[in-house]
Amino acid sequence: MASFHGGLGSKLPDGIKLCHRSDPEVETCVKNSVEALKPMLKEGLPELNVPGIDPFKMEQIEIMDGTLLPELKASLVNLEVIGLGDFEITNLKMDLENHVYDVGVKVPFLDIHGGYNVDGKLLSTTIQSTGTFNANATGLDGQALMKGALKDNHLKFESIDFKLKMEDFNLDLDNFLTEDPVLSHAAKQLLKTANKEDIIKMATPYIEKKCSDILLKLCNEIFENVDYDEIFPV
Repeated sequence: MASFHGGLGSKLPDGIKLCHRSDPEVETCVKNSVEALKPMLKEGLPELNVPGIDPFKMEQIEIMDGTLLPELKASLVNLEVIGLGDFEITNLKMDLENHVYDVGVKVPFLDIHGGYNVDGKLLSTTIQSTGTFNANATGLDGQALMKGALKDNHLKFESIDFKLKMEDFNLDLDNFLTEDPVLSHAAKQLLKTANKEDIIKMATPYIEKKCSDILLKLCNEIFENVDYDEIFPV
């Protein structure tokens, strides 16, 4: 069972397909509603404080914080991610009574560019480098476990645990260690020949943490402005 919102005195976007909590097929309804919203999600939904997701911009991701390699830190900055708008919901389980939501999402391809900062030591060699990068990733499969509660009839998420799997990626660094051409060439060759599975395994926890933080902030900004009974009527 579904109805269409017409925007009379509401903060919900016009034409959004509402899904009723009493509908035994509510999960299918939500998936279809999100699918219908994809063109608008690319541009953003100002009524719900949702920024455009394609391209999606991020200020910074720490990909090495000194935990695995104590003397080496690396971060990506001023990122622009293209391709998120082509997402597909692969699974959705909703416990509306306890406000627990399990969401699976697949994205076929992402193009990412921005800046990078590397600082520290690797194999007794001092590394300090700043520049730009271009990357792409394929076969991304994300799973988010979202737990929330109702407060003043507004849904507030207390935690979002995001897990990510990635089939492949390619990375090109500009201006990397240009002050030492021999070291720069060796480092680039190392990146090209390194076991990608090891690199993905090392970087994934930082990406998952950043995605969890972004989703938590975004979801709470959306729901703090919308009454629960309005977005999920009985």
